Amino acid sequence: MKAVTLLSGGLDSVTSMLLAQRDIKIILALTIDYGQRARFNEIQVSSKLCEMHAIKHMVVRLPFMLDIQSGLLEGSGMNIDSPWVPNRNGLFINLAAAYAESLGAEYVICGFNAEEAIDFPDNSAEYVGSLNQALEYSTLNHVKVISYVQDMNKLEIIKTALTLGIDLNSLWSCYEGGEHPCGKCPSCIRTKEALKKVGIK
Repeated sequence: MKAVTLLSGGLDSVTSMLLAQRDIKIILALTIDYGQRARFNEIQVSSKLCEMHAIKHMVVRLPFMLDIQSGLLEGSGMNIDSPWVPNRNGLFINLAAAYAESLGAEYVICGFNAEEAIDFPDNSAEYVGSLNQALEYSTLNHVKVISYVQDMNKLEIIKTALTLGIDLNSLWSCYEGGEHPCGKCPSCIRTKEALKKVGIK
């Protein structure tokens, strides 16, 4: 079985991809540049990780998304505490599914998880189920979406990442760009709280 993975270089997508790699051959990792503040960090981390694991890596640029209002996007003028991007995950999944079908892959791997599903409904298991129903019609080989961290919270994902030997310091889960994670955005706060519970600074 083969898969295309959506890879941001963050904790969730990296852990899900490496869990999937035990069962499925990852033939392509896609990192999406949609004008997000952290895009250069995400691309750099994802590229290094794919090189380390001998996975083909591709950056797909979607400049038109800069016309959409979101705190995640560069130059939007919105606060980073408003990170919702309208239909972002739907767009990304459909893009990855198109690559998957064209490459003869049966799966799209993503990093959707239970904790973020509380605030982002497009991370939920229900959403994945609806996507898979739609992909039955929009892909001839019936591509399916799987997140190997779907039922986990951040604490569980971190513990799993450590068992996989993932260097947490090499990842980028911050919404901001820059030399170091900001420590203040919602993603940093969630990650810090989970790390504290594990006993990691």
